[in-house]
Amino acid sequence: MTNKVFFDDKAELINHILSKIDINSSIRVQKVLYLLYAYYGAIYGSLEQEKSFEEFESYPKRLFNADFEAWQYGPVDSEVWSSYKYDRYEAKEYDAKTPQEKNIILFLNDLISQTNEINDFGLVDRTHQDESWIEKYDDKTKHIKMDSDAIVKEYKKRYVNG
Repeated sequence: MTNKVFFDDKAELINHILSKIDINSSIRVQKVLYLLYAYYGAIYGSLEQEKSFEEFESYPKRLFNADFEAWQYGPVDSEVWSSYKYDRYEAKEYDAKTPQEKNIILFLNDLISQTNEINDFGLVDRTHQDESWIEKYDDKTKHIKMDSDAIVKEYKKRYVNG
């Protein structure tokens, strides 16, 4: 894998999320998407810089090309929101073929199962704790673009580097 992103098409990821979440709601899909992006970038995305393990170099830096905005109920990808609103997704598991793909899908599935233990507004509260959302959200100016690199940097600092 030499791609910079794992999912070139976000629809494949959304379909996979829908196949794994217990409750299908727009809020849940958006928060799970955001958390997957942030944790993947912080963990797998940072492996690329580690030259001590050659196999890590094959992991894409980002899960997908993110385009999050700071909305009232947390980070939202407006493209995904619009497509979800018009039922353009279907629950379908991603078919991982290589060992790296299988590793990534297992990682995503584990995170998704953890989010299944939290209700929708618990996920909203969780994402409202993130500086990358707090710094951009303004209740007067809706839908301000968030910095994708800042999201990953925050999660790397908070959860990987401690």
